[in-house]
Amino acid sequence: MPSLLKRAKDIELKLHALVAEVRELKDELREMEEENSRLRTELAAVYREGCPGAKSSGEAEVKYRGFINLLDLYDQEYHICNLYFGRRRMGECLFCMAFLRKEMELDASGEDGA
Repeated sequence: MPSLLKRAKDIELKLHALVAEVRELKDELREMEEENSRLRTELAAVYREGCPGAKSSGEAEVKYRGFINLLDLYDQEYHICNLYFGRRRMGECLFCMAFLRKEMELDASGEDGA
């Protein structure tokens, strides 16, 4: 019987170590989520302040507001890519990120995206 009791104690020690490791992971995840949220807010603020190369015409202003609206949708965890537009996002979407990057590059170069 002593070996069974020893095994139970060993399992209990391992379980405590595992619980401690899970707590550490949860803390790290919480920190990463906070940083991600902060960075998203900063990125949105940069876009709202003005994209480089933005034109002063009314058409450019409408396009800029449209881009900001898409960015807001993306920040609210919705897809903005043509594959899943309007669906709820779980994590980052490479298609959405590529679309945002393309729009940003078009705005910077002064070209028309249509």
